[in-house]
Amino acid sequence: MSANTPGTLSLPEDSPLRGLAGRPTLVVLLRSFGCTFCREAIADVAAAKDSIHDAGANIAFVHAASPFEASAWFAKYGLDDVMVVSDPERAHYKAFGLRQVAVTSLVHPKAWARGAVCALSHGFGGQTFEMMKQLPGVFLVQQDRVLAEYRHRSPADRPDYVALVRSLDAAVQ
Repeated sequence: MSANTPGTLSLPEDSPLRGLAGRPTLVVLLRSFGCTFCREAIADVAAAKDSIHDAGANIAFVHAASPFEASAWFAKYGLDDVMVVSDPERAHYKAFGLRQVAVTSLVHPKAWARGAVCALSHGFGGQTFEMMKQLPGVFLVQQDRVLAEYRHRSPADRPDYVALVRSLDAAVQ
């Protein structure tokens, strides 16, 4: 996890994330709902939702699926009240500078081992090859600025969402 120097985002013109004012927003970019690690991320954020809000942030998710497909997942985890952005063109992923991984990292034993354990709790499903290669990311955003970030090195990474929000307090002190 790293708090980065605030940077300016160039989000798509029609993005609901443009001009987020007031409290910072924890923006979680997912790979797909078939990804066991993304299901885990949704569950982790749902479990930490109150702590994230208490630490001073709102929550938003970005995904590449349809709004219809997404609504069932966010309802399942009790996240009906968070901002959800459907981005099948992956413009937000590009705006945040999220890269794709090499195919070899998808078959790394560490990722497979963690994926097997994670799948027992969260299941798994199908996803496109393009989204399999897409790295997720987590950003603390206010207006058009990134205040802190967690850039996945592997789809199997498991960020501490509350610590990322609280990193702002530590940076200010």
